[in-house]
Amino acid sequence: MKKNNRLMGGRKIPTYLIMACALLAMGWEAGKNQVAYSQSFNTSIAQDQQLKPALNKESVMVVGGSMAHGWKDPHDDSYLKRAFAALSSTTDTQYTYVDDTVIGGTAARLGAQKFDAELQKANPQVVAISWGLLNDVSDKTPMGTFRQSIHDEIAAALKAHAVVMVITPPVVEATATVDATAVKNFISNEFQVANSFHNPNVYLFDLNAQMTTYMQAHGQTWKTYYGDSWHPNQAGHVLAGQLLFNDIVQTLGQAPIQYKEK
Repeated sequence: MKKNNRLMGGRKIPTYLIMACALLAMGWEAGKNQVAYSQSFNTSIAQDQQLKPALNKESVMVVGGSMAHGWKDPHDDSYLKRAFAALSSTTDTQYTYVDDTVIGGTAARLGAQKFDAELQKANPQVVAISWGLLNDVSDKTPMGTFRQSIHDEIAAALKAHAVVMVITPPVVEATATVDATAVKNFISNEFQVANSFHNPNVYLFDLNAQMTTYMQAHGQTWKTYYGDSWHPNQAGHVLAGQLLFNDIVQTLGQAPIQYKEK
């Protein structure tokens, strides 16, 4: 059988060379299409990533006593820790929780110097002040000293451009019975001090009143959430955390909690 050759410029070109050139041309075209597809795919991924909301990161510095620390919860998961964990899981902001609570502490015992040192170390975007107040009742802290201590904490946090949350403690036996009047007096003075700043970065959350209202609406008393006379049990921390989370979202929304320049 004779080989099928073609003429090119008077010379015979073997058929296998013609077929090789054709295949090479097809491969080149396919390669160009693959590169174009790959570039288009990568561009699409980049565009999708740009459309996705970025995960914001903020830190919250928490000061308070043993209640704020989480006593009587088996894992020390306090109402505060639970509230900010819920914010992290339901919003686009991840909160780093900085626990600067002091067992048996008060604002007066902590002192401005120690608070400032912790503030500088944490460099938070949010400062949550939630003293249990029962230590103040027990210590018979002079109201002038208490007011000055709360004032100093709020002022220092604002100077550091942190949003301030003043949060009253959950309901426990002592706050609902023998120390109810004294605790309400401390809460009233605490809120007066906070309001005196007239600053849009200071927020008040009366968790004690909200928990009282909730229990009354559900036919409950402090006994349902009894850890001991000064601390809620795990269920109490869970309820208080849910109420606080709801209040924060209702007040501030689900966007990152950011300092507002006056």
